[in-house]
Amino acid sequence: MSSDGTTPTDPQTFSPQPAGATTVEPGTPAPSVSEGTLGGVEETGQEPGWVSRHTATLIALMVAVIVAAVAIAGVMLYKDRIDDRNSDTEDAVARNVASQGAAVETVECDGDTCAAVINGQAYTVLVQEDAKGERHFGVSAYAGN
Repeated sequence: MSSDGTTPTDPQTFSPQPAGATTVEPGTPAPSVSEGTLGGVEETGQEPGWVSRHTATLIALMVAVIVAAVAIAGVMLYKDRIDDRNSDTEDAVARNVASQGAAVETVECDGDTCAAVINGQAYTVLVQEDAKGERHFGVSAYAGN
């Protein structure tokens, strides 16, 4: 016996095994007990398929496509919001000019600056919103390019 009592040193000692247990001869690999595809590669003599070999690439590609789709949707929603704000500003300028008795032919806004043709003359309209949410308009002769 060994001095620490954990491993027998006498090859003649026999330890009883439970019923149904398999013995493994020294030098032979232990049988695999894992299940599923992540447990290990089963040796069937065939090479793994294309999908198995490129799983990481496929996952990276799918993630990239999803990120691109989300980015495109975000940009489209942002542009829609800007277009809606510009449309609201154009309507407010047209109503303000019409309330003063002038005829608005065209109005095109980009943010808080609008280019307008009023009674045949080109004007620049500056729009400012105060803390109460009221809009104030400044109209000057056209200062564009």
